[in-house]
Amino acid sequence: MGPTVTSLVYIGLCLDWAVRAQMGPPPRPTLWAISSSVVSKGADVTLRCQGHLGSDRFQLWKDGELREEQNASWQQADFLLRNVDDWKDARSYSCRSGQGPLWSEFSDALDLVVTGAFPKPYISVLHGSPLDTGATATIRCDMLPQTSFQNYSFALLEAKSLEPLQQQSAAWNKVGFSLPSVRPEDTGNYSCIYYRKTAPYRGSHPSNTLELTVLGQLPKPTLWAQPDLVVSPGANISLWCSRPKLSSLGEVNFTLWKLGTHEHLQQQISGGLWTNFILPSVRPKDAGSYSCTYRENIASARASIHSDYLELVVTGSLPKPSLSALPALVVEPGIHVTLQCRQPPQTFLSGLTFTLLKMGTSQPLQRQSPAGTSADFLLLSVREQDSGNYSCFYHRKMAPYVVSEASEVLEIWVTDALLKPSLSVWPGQEVASGSNVMLLCQGPRWSSRFTFYKEGIINTIQHEAQFLLTHVTPKDSGNYSCSYQPGTSGNLRTQQSDPLEIRVTVPSNILLIALSCVSFLLICLLLLAFLGLQFTPIGSLHRESLRRVFCCSCLPQGVCPPHHLETPTDESVYTEMARGTPREPSVSYFCPVLYLEEKPQTMGIVLDHF
Repeated sequence: MGPTVTSLVYIGLCLDWAVRAQMGPPPRPTLWAISSSVVSKGADVTLRCQGHLGSDRFQLWKDGELREEQNASWQQADFLLRNVDDWKDARSYSCRSGQGPLWSEFSDALDLVVTGAFPKPYISVLHGSPLDTGATATIRCDMLPQTSFQNYSFALLEAKSLEPLQQQSAAWNKVGFSLPSVRPEDTGNYSCIYYRKTAPYRGSHPSNTLELTVLGQLPKPTLWAQPDLVVSPGANISLWCSRPKLSSLGEVNFTLWKLGTHEHLQQQISGGLWTNFILPSVRPKDAGSYSCTYRENIASARASIHSDYLELVVTGSLPKPSLSALPALVVEPGIHVTLQCRQPPQTFLSGLTFTLLKMGTSQPLQRQSPAGTSADFLLLSVREQDSGNYSCFYHRKMAPYVVSEASEVLEIWVTDALLKPSLSVWPGQEVASGSNVMLLCQGPRWSSRFTFYKEGIINTIQHEAQFLLTHVTPKDSGNYSCSYQPGTSGNLRTQQSDPLEIRVTVPSNILLIALSCVSFLLICLLLLAFLGLQFTPIGSLHRESLRRVFCCSCLPQGVCPPHHLETPTDESVYTEMARGTPREPSVSYFCPVLYLEEKPQTMGIVLDHF
């Protein structure tokens, strides 16, 4: 990079920084501790500074003094404090981020509390445990008598992570933390500490663990199926059950249920947030509504409520229905679309329930139990997200619960602009004159009309996606494109494909001229040979005479030998021939020479060139 370019880059950076400086400092970053701002003495803790977009420099400050600076990407930086001490590390921290010469404002202060300096407090819950759902829990934290309790604050912690849940300044040597309207998910283990209000933030040992139990059912889990809700007989299905993340829960017992049965189907113990139940080689009798629950794997054994029911369909017992759309498969946003699911005419079944499905959706969209043989599912004021693949099926409302096959998939498009097509050519973009060329316009399956263009001008409009050019000539060379649109939605905009250039070539003119010349010369030779044999006695001609007869008429003037004979001959013959044969005009090309030689018992025609 030359000095001029370097100077320009620096000038650009300076201008950019000047503009940024006029706009004010960047937004302040955020500072937090991983995993908690309350740590045990001797532990390691990470302080993370999250800056604004484009931040590439970070500073960590302790008690108003710069402690560390580093360059980092991804708009954040991690500062590691090893083997923390309750004197030098239990301080107030902040950070700031920068880009170029500009620095942000400081983040909010983070007070790092290091435990282990004082005796642990005593923790208790008023009114005992367990508590009913909706009750108010009060957790009290009592410190040992101190000479100056006004200098301390209390913190209620989640017992395992030491994450602060609430903080209060001490008005006495004890405080009460209130949890209003508790829910089952508030069940868990709690502890508390007290610590100095001013730096260094030295804290007590954590109290003993308090187990709080809230009666009632746990939050409901979620159930979903893989690979799909509508399957053929013999398929393997996985039903996944997941629960909310609750700090109070360890291992739980997941249970799978089927509506209409009194006993559970499967159970699994897991310490994770989800588990899966396998239904191998399903049959029509496996169709139905499924749900799942989870229960604590401890003595209290709190259980969750049931998940939403999942409708599993095993097809194949009855003929598949037909599914149609009105007014069209492709519509503009805001249009009402009716999807009609109709059972086959040969079934004549009554008491059926029709179900509408959409691929990618875990639950059926709609259900109907009409009196007739079809059901109309109405999609009101459709939007772009209503686009997709739909199908339907039907089944008996009462036992035996036989189910039909799923209908053919119907693709619905909600759009105000059709997707761009693509154009391809066979056998290639460069073809010989006289060949046939096939153009193929590729669009969605619901395309019904295709328009082909040459140089942007409409060439043809047809219902087929293939357009044949027969016996092409150089005038067919040019740029071609195509577009498509549904026949029932002519008001929708169409887009032309990217242009495709076709080149039509012809054979070389030099080769054609050469072939024509050779053909003409051969005809000339045959004609001259025929005329010479018809008017001249072969035995009375010598070599030079024959050369003059058969050659001189087609050679340029002055090329033939002089007009004389080596042996006296009958002059009348030549005179008669000269009178009977017109003189050919001079030309500028060579002509083969034909010699006729008389030999004993034979007559030969010898070709040579002059």
